[in-house]
Amino acid sequence: MKHFSIFLLLLLLTSLSLAAEGPSPKANYVDLRLGAVQIENKTQPLALLSYERILGESYLIGLSAQYIRIQAEKDENRFGFARSAEISVATATLSLGYQFAIGNDWKPYIRLLGGGQLTGFGRGADLWQYGIGFGTRYFMTESIYLNLELSGSRYQFREDNKIYTDAPQLNLGIGYHF
Repeated sequence: MKHFSIFLLLLLLTSLSLAAEGPSPKANYVDLRLGAVQIENKTQPLALLSYERILGESYLIGLSAQYIRIQAEKDENRFGFARSAEISVATATLSLGYQFAIGNDWKPYIRLLGGGQLTGFGRGADLWQYGIGFGTRYFMTESIYLNLELSGSRYQFREDNKIYTDAPQLNLGIGYHF
């Protein structure tokens, strides 16, 4: 995970320096979203904080932190483990995307995600989160917007690629464009 974190930091710094060369005054998005994720036929709550930067006219690069609290029932199987305690999934992911410019108020986008870290079970376990998301930003003012996103992710253990779960999610939040 250390190598992945260094890679994300270098990528973010590169994107900031590339975007600093252009004259675009507002190239950053910060979102705070809440939603639900479907994990093994049970709906679980999630919270997400993300940062994205526009590169050029429409390309997006971003980082997001996601937290899912899985309420497992006694002897219930979650992520390939049978536990009766709560499990939390915390991921930090890199996203690459494209924003469609169809107007000033609506900004739909598509995003690809990858990377992550799982916590729980009394230990940490490396895990890949990858998937695709479709969303839109609706601007209420020049800087404040609502964000709605539907995405699908696959969580897969790095140690054993046969253990995975697919997790569709829907989230809604508010953001700031600067």
